Amino acid sequence: MSLLRRGALTASVGLLLACSGTTAPVAGTLKVNLTNPNNGVDGAVLLVLSAPVPPVSVNAGSGLTLWGGPITSANATLVLTGNVTTGTILTLQVDDINKVRQYTVTLQQVAQTSGYQLESLAGYSVTVTK
Repeated sequence: MSLLRRGALTASVGLLLACSGTTAPVAGTLKVNLTNPNNGVDGAVLLVLSAPVPPVSVNAGSGLTLWGGPITSANATLVLTGNVTTGTILTLQVDDINKVRQYTVTLQQVAQTSGYQLESLAGYSVTVTK
């Protein structure tokens, strides 16, 4: 094998190895998790979902009812009612779970179950995870 061919082959193999590190889209489920300092007291949350593209589907967590949707834009306002506790409150079916950092959920309001009194948002947090 000539030196020129050996050099071209080495360069080609190196290029293939460098390209193999790219990640193709992986469809799957993302979870929206809530930390609730008033577990068992809250009955509704108002959220804003921002996404790179609309999720394929959005589903309420166990024991919750989702109001709003279907989601057809990258920004959507959603309401969840029921016994809102710490844990997974939404699941998002998405085209690429590798873009998890591009999905954000902002908590807008929380209301108590009894009397629907609005809560302070201090101590609440929402995260999106794989």
